[in-house]
Amino acid sequence: MPQTSPITADELVATLSHTTLPTILVEGKYDMTIYRWLENRIGLPNTDILPCGGRNNLLAVYNRKSEFPHLKTAFLADQDMWLFTAIPATYVDIVWTKGYSIENDIYAGATLEELLDKDERNDFKKVLESVIEWFAFEVEQYRAGKEHQVDFHINKIVKLGETGMSANLIAVRGFQSPSQNTLSEIQSEYKLKVRGKILFELLTRYLSATKRKPKHSTQALYEIGIKLVEKPVYMERLVRLLNKALEN
Repeated sequence: MPQTSPITADELVATLSHTTLPTILVEGKYDMTIYRWLENRIGLPNTDILPCGGRNNLLAVYNRKSEFPHLKTAFLADQDMWLFTAIPATYVDIVWTKGYSIENDIYAGATLEELLDKDERNDFKKVLESVIEWFAFEVEQYRAGKEHQVDFHINKIVKLGETGMSANLIAVRGFQSPSQNTLSEIQSEYKLKVRGKILFELLTRYLSATKRKPKHSTQALYEIGIKLVEKPVYMERLVRLLNKALEN
């Protein structure tokens, strides 16, 4: 089966130039459960959500807003590593996640770790300590303008059945212990600051374990985090900001 070519910024701008439907532009890399929930919570009727095929495309389209001035639009993007420096003033009108990513906004606004049993929780915390230490190192690399990499799968950071950082990761990344200030910064708000995808992968490691009877997939945890939480504060924040952007 031939692969579909990635959408381009030109194609997105052409689409927006020929529609009158209020549109929320998103990066387009998340589970559709998240988009459907956002769409249902937005107050304006007949609002469309348009995935842009990545952050670069979204920013490129944002820079070309003057080409579709008739259209009510809102742009939603992850802070990513800008969380640890600053969002460029050029993009001040974009709706940014509170945490590193929209997964963080789901994770931090729920109490998903309560699904862990006592033994699971103890082990989870040990692994989480290793993840936080590694992530703090990557943050320091980023702030120093050095090469950084935060897209490792949880199993590459801490191997299954272990709680300490992978020796291979330490070697590959030239890991050095981060400063106490950076470590404390990440520890104090890890739900917002450690890459959300990794947090969900870690939680799923325990909640979908073979020996466990009630199993929860990552997709199920997304749904629990945004649908079954009485007040998902960070997601509701996004809804308020998106509505405000569409009304302007």
